[in-house]
Amino acid sequence: MDVSLLEIMKTAGQSLVSPCYQRMEDSFSRYDTLVMEKGFFFLLVTNGTASVTDLYHRYDLSANHLLVLTPSVRSLLSHKSSDFFCVCLYIVPDYFDTLSVGQLVYSQVSQYIGNYRLPIFVLDKEQTDYLKETISLFSKQLEQMHLYQDGTIRHLCSFLLLQIADALYKKNKDTSGYVKHSSEIFRNFKKLLVHHYREHHTISFYADQLNISTTYLSRIVKRITGRTVCFHISELLCADARKMLECTDLDVKEIANKLGFSDQSVFGKFFIRKTGLSPVKFRMQKDRFKNV
Repeated sequence: MDVSLLEIMKTAGQSLVSPCYQRMEDSFSRYDTLVMEKGFFFLLVTNGTASVTDLYHRYDLSANHLLVLTPSVRSLLSHKSSDFFCVCLYIVPDYFDTLSVGQLVYSQVSQYIGNYRLPIFVLDKEQTDYLKETISLFSKQLEQMHLYQDGTIRHLCSFLLLQIADALYKKNKDTSGYVKHSSEIFRNFKKLLVHHYREHHTISFYADQLNISTTYLSRIVKRITGRTVCFHISELLCADARKMLECTDLDVKEIANKLGFSDQSVFGKFFIRKTGLSPVKFRMQKDRFKNV
């Protein structure tokens, strides 16, 4: 029977600090087949061999191989050798999309996904060791942090993604200079989004800027990320709203204006839909935590 890798990681409880990620180092020898889906998985093989399959192909994994999976891809890990061992980090899609550097990783893996291939990279031994060290920083030691825990996790995620993007860029540059047109469109969309998400909340603005139809942009973004354009916009808005509620004295109406909402009521409904709390209750909850 197929078993969810994410559920195993949650059960192991090696990431109790934050709901935005899970980390695990294991041989997974107790399971014949592991399912990886609906998330960002970074699986680094440090020893032994295994197979990974998607809808189209079967691939062989061995030491120093890095597998990068996006939410739109489902794959199965099986046929693990007796000495197989790996380090795996899972990042929740909603959280990943609030990290601006995530687009750099997207740009390196999208050409593989667009060609119906799994993004599997052979790293140098030094790259593997360094990446393993970085992933190990996502540990229970973070529980000792309180006021700056969220910021530390965000910076750790950004550092890891930059490290991966840099390693993948070098590999892609060595193997192929070809980047699909759709990948270029997605890269430009993410660049536009970072600069304009506060003022423009609709897909039509970004499609117009890219000189393509809304349908085409929607299809590209959905295929590469498994998420809609509106989802990407709303995630950035929500992350920005949370930061201003946590770190500034701006009132809710001022925050609504800064984020381009027509009025405070519209912003409030949006924030409740994304977080389950009103802006005022969210701020009160954070204030209570700081005073503990």
